[in-house]
Amino acid sequence: MSEEFNEEEDRAPGWEAIDTALDHLYNNEEPMHWGTVLPYNLGGEDPLYGVSVYQNHQQQTHLHYVTFGFSDLYEKENDDPEWSGFGFELSFRLADSLKGEPPVWVVNFLQNLARYVFQSGNGFGPGHTIPLNSPICLEMDTLIRTVTFVEDPELGVIETPNGKVRFLQVVGLTDDELDATQCWNAARFAELIQNENRLLITDVERKSYLEQDQFAKTVQELSAQEGASASVMCSDEFRVLQDPKTSEVTLVLGAIVASALGKRLKGRLPFDREFRLVGDDDEIRFKSGNEFEFAISEHYSEFTFNNDQVAVVAKHMEEKAGEWKFDNPSQLRLIVEKTEIKDNDGNVTDVLG
Repeated sequence: MSEEFNEEEDRAPGWEAIDTALDHLYNNEEPMHWGTVLPYNLGGEDPLYGVSVYQNHQQQTHLHYVTFGFSDLYEKENDDPEWSGFGFELSFRLADSLKGEPPVWVVNFLQNLARYVFQSGNGFGPGHTIPLNSPICLEMDTLIRTVTFVEDPELGVIETPNGKVRFLQVVGLTDDELDATQCWNAARFAELIQNENRLLITDVERKSYLEQDQFAKTVQELSAQEGASASVMCSDEFRVLQDPKTSEVTLVLGAIVASALGKRLKGRLPFDREFRLVGDDDEIRFKSGNEFEFAISEHYSEFTFNNDQVAVVAKHMEEKAGEWKFDNPSQLRLIVEKTEIKDNDGNVTDVLG
């Protein structure tokens, strides 16, 4: 094997393009870097090739983590001529005193997000939101239990030989902030936070922004004016059952789905916007109309509610197991079942409902 061929094999044009963007932002500062010993494609557990962290002194001193591995770092692998790999790399800005070594839990968290992407094939994008169902760092007493994604305010989108790469910044939210985004718009919520936190730095010690009266009032007003933007939620925690002897239909939801679904229906249907709950083998389509109607087919079910019915039914969609029958719509029965939260090894860590 010739030396020239070896050099070609070792080239990583995608990686070099990311390094160039970071060198420009950080004036060639040498970062701390965590590399993966055994690559994922050779049986390793960590999908990312590595994570670098820089000290950033803009706005307030913080740690800026950046991933390597969601995009095509070496040769072009995907068929999309415009974008590289999944089309993004992740970043995370952590408020920190910098008195010790950068926390490694952030690296593990980013690797966990990567496992989801590589195993499911589903990428992230601006405005996407993920409930974590536990503190972002299990060893910490923190209110940050959800993350949303925005385009990194300083890195943005870069061109590489393998296509474009967007730097998606992971931003920590509290549970009540998650509730607010479900009724409204995660991207708009992040814009509102940026009025006082321009770089959207995650502070694991902070309280909810909604404890600020003016902030909460603004969110409430804009939610009422604009409604919810998200049109789809993915989960397998649902079933639709019809009694062949009656005209009744039963909607069964897992507790982890119920609360989020109720908030999104209230933010969609009164604005004449449809909403879809999608699983691997089935889906439910929710629509607005004058009266309650339902239709069940082999591949999907469809429910139609008027505004009064949406308000009544959504009120009982919560993280509490139970069964409800309604005066209007009288044909509907709602069942909320407990949901078991499991870790990567399949162990039950929590039960909702």
